[in-house]
Amino acid sequence: MNDKEILETNSKEKLKIVFMGTPDFAVPALKKLIERHNVISVFTKEAKPVGRNMVLTKSPVQVVAEEYGIPVQTPKNFKDVLSITKVQMFHPDMIIVCAYGVILPERVLDIPRLGCINIHASILPRHRGANPIQRAIMAGDRMAGVTIMNMDKGVDTGSMLLKDAIPVPQDMTYGELENALSEMGGNLIIEYLDNMDNILPQRQPREFTLAPKLEKEEAIINWEKNATTIHNLVRGLSPYPYAKFTHNDNVIKLIKSEVVKETTDKPAGTVLSNDLQIACGEGTVLKILSVQKAGGKIIDTKSFLNGYKIEIGEVLK
Repeated sequence: MNDKEILETNSKEKLKIVFMGTPDFAVPALKKLIERHNVISVFTKEAKPVGRNMVLTKSPVQVVAEEYGIPVQTPKNFKDVLSITKVQMFHPDMIIVCAYGVILPERVLDIPRLGCINIHASILPRHRGANPIQRAIMAGDRMAGVTIMNMDKGVDTGSMLLKDAIPVPQDMTYGELENALSEMGGNLIIEYLDNMDNILPQRQPREFTLAPKLEKEEAIINWEKNATTIHNLVRGLSPYPYAKFTHNDNVIKLIKSEVVKETTDKPAGTVLSNDLQIACGEGTVLKILSVQKAGGKIIDTKSFLNGYKIEIGEVLK
């Protein structure tokens, strides 16, 4: 950076920002905002028990905030006056939200003089809702991205301010795409703040798609669906909560798969080979590349079948 660029950077107004976010996805944005602006408080979901030993664990956003000495608030919601007052007392110029997981009522949205801005992990108006990244992969989307948007009383219905997108390879997992989009979100929010006086809000089109919260039963594989649909489910739920099926009362999680070019006339669910090629709907075939048995480690299919028997010709349910 040359002397002119340094001077221009230092001359930009540092905004007083309240940041609201919870998971790892929000961390790059928080760190970039801390570098460039005055993050005066962080709101995040409260610590929760994690793992077999139920260890009380702070959110990734809280961990980062405390490293920088930023005050942290963990209200369950904003249904009471005290929680709203906690926001008001900071007199923020702007509230920036990224995967917070708590609904903001209008009384909170109206607090900052420059409004509330959301970093949403989809190319709006596609995939409004709680799980846009997983839904994008499960739908087989070829592109995914981030939208910086104004917040209003609806769910992801506000005007769009800035977007960016990347191609989605058809073997990319939810975890891999989430990592890419989290960095994009951090860069995009800074780009918006640097140029917001020149960015005109755009209303969202009437037509949109939803990305509702994932339900547990969605992770259960239905072999009657075609191989591409199941493959998208596998990568859309990796690394959590994983697509799965039950065999002899054992839950088998599918970690990685690929669609086989060959077709079959066998019934859906039929095991076709000793490397776990499975007949799926419409005569398509899916090959399982790696799995995890409940309580076990993630291993490749060959290693798994060395110690676990699934016979050729079996029909999986």
